[in-house]
Amino acid sequence: MKKILFVAYYFPPVVASGGMRPLAFCRFLEPYGWGSRVLTTDPASVYPPHPVDPQLSSKIPCTVRVDAVPHGNPLQRVVAWRERLRALLLKGRYAEGQLEGPGQGHSNKPNPQGGIFSSTKRLLLDWTFEFPDPQCAWLSSVTAYAKRMSRAEIPDIVFATGGPWTSLLAGQRLAESWRVPFIADYRDPWTSNPYVSFPSAWLNAEARRLEESVVRTASRVITNTHELRLQLQKDYPGLVQKALTITNGFDPDSFSGFPKQMRPDQGGDTRTARTAVELCHFGTVYGKRTPTVLFQALLDLHQSGRVSSSEISLRFVGSWEVNEAKCEEQAQRLEKLGFLKREPPVPYQACLQQMKEADALLVIQPDSPLQIPGKIYEYIATRRPLLLIGGEGATAGLVRRHRLGLVCSNNGAQIHQLILDMVEGRQSLPAPVPEEVDRFNYRSLTEDLAKVLDEVHQARAMKSA
Repeated sequence: MKKILFVAYYFPPVVASGGMRPLAFCRFLEPYGWGSRVLTTDPASVYPPHPVDPQLSSKIPCTVRVDAVPHGNPLQRVVAWRERLRALLLKGRYAEGQLEGPGQGHSNKPNPQGGIFSSTKRLLLDWTFEFPDPQCAWLSSVTAYAKRMSRAEIPDIVFATGGPWTSLLAGQRLAESWRVPFIADYRDPWTSNPYVSFPSAWLNAEARRLEESVVRTASRVITNTHELRLQLQKDYPGLVQKALTITNGFDPDSFSGFPKQMRPDQGGDTRTARTAVELCHFGTVYGKRTPTVLFQALLDLHQSGRVSSSEISLRFVGSWEVNEAKCEEQAQRLEKLGFLKREPPVPYQACLQQMKEADALLVIQPDSPLQIPGKIYEYIATRRPLLLIGGEGATAGLVRRHRLGLVCSNNGAQIHQLILDMVEGRQSLPAPVPEEVDRFNYRSLTEDLAKVLDEVHQARAMKSA
């Protein structure tokens, strides 16, 4: 049995979309002659904090060893000490009468050196505590742990999945130390991510240098979207011969225990005019993935009297981490009108069950040329109608290319018209085409990975001969 070591910062029982991909590969690789071991971190160390679901751990085969390597968070410790010191200093100065009360001794005069000082401080903090990502403290812990492994435990291949990019650096370092092949697995873009970068041009250049080193030393670079592979090949021409795409997918066993449901729209949407439909969104709502435009379209339609909450409604299940005041105001208005329900997260299996029972599944994705949200693959597995509201990019391309549902631009007028067409029966919500759904079964995707592993292993054997 050949051995593969997965370096995966996120892994069960931590509930994170990034942990589902390495879990699935571990589950289905053994029949192809590969025994798996995982290096991850422990739930208490995961940053930012994530929920834990023990049911996910039950999916890990007993033959797979998982080493959870903890790590500290130096930045949090520094901030805590700073706040304690500041509190002590202020307490002493107030007691001596050196400071006036809050708001009385404040000056609005700008500090001419404030800009330079602030940017320098930001650079030092980023370089020390958040480069190449906020999980950087794990690198020294996991590499030190792995180097204590015995010679018999050294794998034939190291497979590291990122982000965080610290995982790729750890995988690269361990593979070089053991002189075994290294495979870099991209679940997101790194330096080509349009939404994530450092304020410092120098740090962005350093990140680019690190990425170039990772992809150059990797025997294979795997991306989870076609678009990301093309971008990496454009950025690093040497990748043309060794980059490939293996998409994310769904675990078929997660859906096998559910009773078969007989629905009036089985195999597609057969709704008639003025029939109610509930659009369900599962997962965290955060950052730029906000439903502001959708909410406004619904409010406008309600105000004009053209749509009522008995005809269309929205249901959001999961964490609500929207900091936009306008979106929150819209949500509260829609809740009062009966158009919207917001519910807390539910356990993983319960979440899948509710997906299968949904009228239609909603995806909200802004312009994202290279990324696809992991939740969409579980949506696909349910075979329920799928509606994507968002910009052009990898997600819209996936839905169209594989006939998985409808795509609507995140544009008020277009959403307005789509809602009217749905409730008045002019637009159906088609379910995914069955043969296209099967493409994303992780059993099939793991077979593709096994072929790659065999190629890399054989190439190494021939080189050593």
